[in-house]
Amino acid sequence: MRTSLYVHVPFCVVKCGYCDFNSYAIADHVAHDRFLAALDAELAIADPPRRPYTVFVGGGTPTYLDAGRFAKLFEILGHHVDLASAAEVTVECNPESLTREKAAIALAAGVRRASVGAQSFDAARLRWLDRAHDAGAIRRAVGALRDAGFENVSLDLMYALPGETLADWKSDLREALELQPDHLSCYSLTFERGTRLGRELAAGTVEPASETIDAAMFRLTREHLGAAGFRAYEISNFAGRGGPSLHNDHYWLQGDYVGVGPGAASHRGGWRGTNLKTLDAWARAIEAGLLPTGEAETLTIPRRLGEALWLGLRRADGVDLDTIGERLGTDPAPHAAHIIDRFVELGLLERSGSRVRLTEGGVLVADSVAVEFLAT
Repeated sequence: MRTSLYVHVPFCVVKCGYCDFNSYAIADHVAHDRFLAALDAELAIADPPRRPYTVFVGGGTPTYLDAGRFAKLFEILGHHVDLASAAEVTVECNPESLTREKAAIALAAGVRRASVGAQSFDAARLRWLDRAHDAGAIRRAVGALRDAGFENVSLDLMYALPGETLADWKSDLREALELQPDHLSCYSLTFERGTRLGRELAAGTVEPASETIDAAMFRLTREHLGAAGFRAYEISNFAGRGGPSLHNDHYWLQGDYVGVGPGAASHRGGWRGTNLKTLDAWARAIEAGLLPTGEAETLTIPRRLGEALWLGLRRADGVDLDTIGERLGTDPAPHAAHIIDRFVELGLLERSGSRVRLTEGGVLVADSVAVEFLAT
């Protein structure tokens, strides 16, 4: 089975109020150097395939590293894996820290796809999200990538913010399309526990967008981007000229991947592990010659089946039960047929042979449908 590589760079200029990813605002170059040295050592211990299927460098904010250390990051990766052989190599960028020099460094290293964390073009909404950039920085970042030679640029956007109107969201979509991206990821704001916004929600000091507004913005996104030639290949992702994200699709199909860096997750043949999260604990384990695994579990066949359906149903193509059964060595029917039949009767799923996918109505309640399979 093909194996991908995920590289987690945990540093950010600021911890955004909605973010529950493993990231921290550390500007200390000594810490950055320690991270790079430990990453080099972890890659030697973890031993990812020399020719990974895809590579995704995320975070955090990889472009938060200065140009010299950003170049060192890709020098280290190139020592352990053949980036040129990968079907896709992506780097995440934030507008405030991406420069033409860093774009050129990434392209020269073999990166061919860049994902820019735009989130919004509105100054007030960006401030509320704790973003460190403005609309001008987004435009400059995309320009830097194009000037460097990137032909596959994705933008991340966020909708259903408190007080945001349909007109506001349509304006963000319009401004994003003016930059002619090759891919768009559009996410509804979620209030995660442990984040600033999660705490404000619990305290009652912020009111989330209503389900009605959220659903209306979701429909507007699909209609507006569809009219612009983008294909909704997953609940939140839209492929233009650049096609779908191969790395993320590999994840949704339960493919194997090796994760390196603080808090990075790995999945291999039903084994799943997550690295220690703090920079110090992660680095100390590696410096002692150990894999920095913090948590690990071997997934049961029913659990793997449930997750295959939970993740796969996010895709527009849905899931093929025969393919899942062959991969897991078990018939999915005894575990999932009753749930599938119930949602087919409700008009939320449709089945054609062994393939099951969400209907248009099902897409609107995708999370509620998909999570049912985790209990199988």
